[in-house]
Amino acid sequence: MGLSRVLRHVLVCLIAVALTMMLTGAARNKTPNLLRNGDFKKPLTKTKEIVGWHTRLTSITPVPQYTDPENKKGRTGVTHFRCGCGYNWGTVRPWTMLFCPQCKHMNMGLEDSGSQYRKNHESVSLIKLGRDRSLGLDLSKAVGENQGVRVISNLVRAQRGAGYEISFDAVSYGPKLRVFVECFRIEKDDEKAQQWVKSLPRKSNPLKLKTRLERVFRKQVHPGSPGQWQRFSEKFAAPKRYEFDYMFVTLYAYMPGKAQYDNVVLRRLSQRELLEYRREKGEPKDKRLR
Repeated sequence: MGLSRVLRHVLVCLIAVALTMMLTGAARNKTPNLLRNGDFKKPLTKTKEIVGWHTRLTSITPVPQYTDPENKKGRTGVTHFRCGCGYNWGTVRPWTMLFCPQCKHMNMGLEDSGSQYRKNHESVSLIKLGRDRSLGLDLSKAVGENQGVRVISNLVRAQRGAGYEISFDAVSYGPKLRVFVECFRIEKDDEKAQQWVKSLPRKSNPLKLKTRLERVFRKQVHPGSPGQWQRFSEKFAAPKRYEFDYMFVTLYAYMPGKAQYDNVVLRRLSQRELLEYRREKGEPKDKRLR
């Protein structure tokens, strides 16, 4: 009986050690979420913005200069960039995460959509789910059938050559859902932009960006219109030619109706996960951003 008890004790210890090693290994492989407030648990800020995210968005319209402006003839080669609110940024195209000095909205730095997203924040809210919250999008017919609604995360520093995984929960009652990871490279050779950004008010450049960020890569996830809560997850890694320095996540919806997002996670893959991903997918195709 004494020997049996000793053997049982040894067996229990071995099982405990094995479980500890398994849990430790899992913890090491599970890299942290790079997004702030991806579960939307934090209350709104004093300015009614979502912590870690941007809903008050704007874009620009390029305005060419003419020698004959009345008839729009004779382009001089000079272009001014006008915010959706009408503010003239000047002759340097503003990039992402710069805030308009006039309307205080964040310039997306993507397509030139002018004033389309000036009221974007009016379609976004936090929805209570018991003690938790989720991100709610309410799209009218006019909004849903035109520009849709976007919610953009804070800018995240990336590591060149790394792989990442984007995952989230989503449900839709009408709208089509899309999630994008927009990836940007630091453009160190744009001297004009480097001088121009120094002239901006401090509140227009809260991240103290010193030069242009150029979008070079994008990961897209297409959940469609899930009629009940579902979790979506996809891994990605950029071709070497399009390696990037920063990224942000865009939660997007279009077509009329209501939708919700929750538990959004952007994490860096471990070396083992990246190797497995590349073995499974092969080398990423070197295609230009579409």
